[in-house]
This record gives sequence, structure tokens and C-alpha cells, in this order.
Amino acid sequence: MRRSKATNSLVIISDYTKGIYHDKWIGGVLHYTGMGKKGDQDINWAQNATLASCGKNGIDVHLFEVMNRGEYIYCGRIELVDKPYTDIQPDEDGMDRKVWMFPIRPVPDNDVEKPNMFVFKDMDDYKAYGKNIDEEYRRMLAGRKKSKNREIKKTVPVIPTTSNGLLIHVVEIPAEIVGQKVKHKLYGEGTISSIDGASIVVLFDSVGEKKLGYDICIKNRLIEMI
Repeated sequence: MRRSKATNSLVIISDYTKGIYHDKWIGGVLHYTGMGKKGDQDINWAQNATLASCGKNGIDVHLFEVMNRGEYIYCGRIELVDKPYTDIQPDEDGMDRKVWMFPIRPVPDNDVEKPNMFVFKDMDDYKAYGKNIDEEYRRMLAGRKKSKNREIKKTVPVIPTTSNGLLIHVVEIPAEIVGQKVKHKLYGEGTISSIDGASIVVLFDSVGEKKLGYDICIKNRLIEMI
């Protein structure tokens, strides 16, 4: 979740590719997981409090969904349609913890694309089949953690040369940084959406999309991963 005081808005992202949060659509309502990757979540912490009081605090909340890594689908402005409640989900280490779920829906209601694995007809349908999905999710998370420990990190090498063909520098951008949250000294917070040669493309909360030289940003500490 990202708050912009300049536009008095909150952007929330339901990302099904990272395996950290377990959001689900039930009867046309998205049950969105609050902030906090490790340990029990606090509804009064950071933007959890902002989302919990939307409709009363005058802040517009906008929803994006990610079903393919690096592709952000804008679903529109949303409203909180019921009181937040607690659920049990695994954290980034695979340990069960308490999370806050926010029942939200686009305004006006529209036919947004939804991931089939996490869509249920109604609450009875979720109660009948949802626990199986939860267990599949836990196994998927554990499998990703094991494979991450074994895999060799992939990089995107860029080899620039001088006019006479001499190598001048090799910029290696880790492919896994796509989707990473960053904070830029000038543009504020945003998300890396793609890699373009020796540059990264970042979707900033306040100024939109910017293409930045990765090597320059790292060497001059213009951005930090958050």
C-alpha cells in the first residue's frame, strides 16, 4: 500500500505472483490482506489504518492487480464494503500469523479480471473449498522458498562498448528486482515494473513512470530498496 498526500489517495496492489499475501475474491468482493510481511499484523499500523477508515477520511483508494510478474492492471477506485476481520496466513518465512482482511469492491462495480485460483462464488463456497486452497498456497510458498535457496540468480547482462569496440563497463541488473518497492531521493516511492537494457522502469506513486539508469542510481545512492 502506498499513500500520496499530494493527491490525497492510497494505492493498493493485490499481487498474486509473490506468494506473500493471500487475497481472494468472494461473491464479487476482494478480501484484501493488510500490510506486514512477518509476524502478526496491526490494523492501526501505517496504511492499514488508512484503509480501515476509508470512506470516513476523505482519501480515495485505487486498486491494481498483478497476475503476471511486472504487469499492473488498474481495477479502479474501491470502497470498503464490510468491517475488516482477522484471518490466519503464513508470513514470508512460512510461519502462521494473524492478518487483517479488508473486504473491498471497485466503485462502480466492474468486471475486473480475477485469478481463478482465488475466486469463490460466495462465503459458503469459500468455506467448502477455501481451506484446500490455503493448504495449496502454503505448499506453494514452501516450494518457492526451497527453490529460491537452490537456484542460481539470473541477471540481465548489458555490455556497452566504446567506438573502437573496447569494453567499458558491464552493468548487471538482477532480474528478480522487477516488482521490488523502491524509494528515490527525488521522486519518492514506487515499484520497479521492468528492465530496459541498462535502465530500470519505475512506476512512482507521485510522478508516474520514469526510466532510470540503474548503475547511476546505485552508485549515487539515488534509490533504496524498501
